[in-house]
Amino acid sequence: MDRICKLRQFYRYRKNLKKIRTKSPKKKEHFRKELEFYSQFIKENDLCFDVGANIGDKTEIFVQLGATVVAIEPQESCWRILRRRFKDNEVHIITKALSKSMGNQEIFIDRSSTLSSMSTEWIESVKKSGRFSRHKWSYSMTVETTTLDALISEYGKPDFCKIDVEGFEFEVLQGLSQSIKALSFECVPEYLEMALSCIDYLANLGKAKFNYYLVESMTFALPNWVNPDEMMNIISALPHELTTYGEVYTRFVGDG
Repeated sequence: MDRICKLRQFYRYRKNLKKIRTKSPKKKEHFRKELEFYSQFIKENDLCFDVGANIGDKTEIFVQLGATVVAIEPQESCWRILRRRFKDNEVHIITKALSKSMGNQEIFIDRSSTLSSMSTEWIESVKKSGRFSRHKWSYSMTVETTTLDALISEYGKPDFCKIDVEGFEFEVLQGLSQSIKALSFECVPEYLEMALSCIDYLANLGKAKFNYYLVESMTFALPNWVNPDEMMNIISALPHELTTYGEVYTRFVGDG
């Protein structure tokens, strides 16, 4: 990595440190809502995977609920924060990316670390739609990859797995060959083919039920969990608006 890239990572590291030191009342209230929401999936002594951990905001939720966390984050400016932030907790930090196989792949780095992605298709979609039209993804780096199956072999089957990797979710799920209790993945309406592929793939791993929420509402949009076909129809009908984004949740009936 050249000197300019190193400097960029250093300044991101400093900025991210500042970000986690202060919480506004609004952020504290959102944190409380997240704790309440995730408590339906996570109990004391559970195991959680945080795929695309970034600087650990979801990891912190899982830790507060009493879980052991495997946090996966390939960006050095972020995993250095994770190591410092969770040095006294049951958090295992994996400085790799997840994919459908082990090896090496390219990640495209944005000035906002939360938008760095390994999917060129997702990047083009969100630039074209205007959602992130001002973002550049100005350089890339090669990172080592592993799989969900490999992590399960090492750490055990998680009780909950959160996947937020900016359009690379389907490739991550292709590295999973078994059902787990529950998981979530992010989706945006301008890149629906990824979400539909994820739902179809998960449906073939076991008896899966689905729900979702929009815009970090922390409240499920559906009163009851639905089957894969219903979820595909609902996701396909989401409005193509820049204010719309969400997370799809999967539960495997009878798992664990």
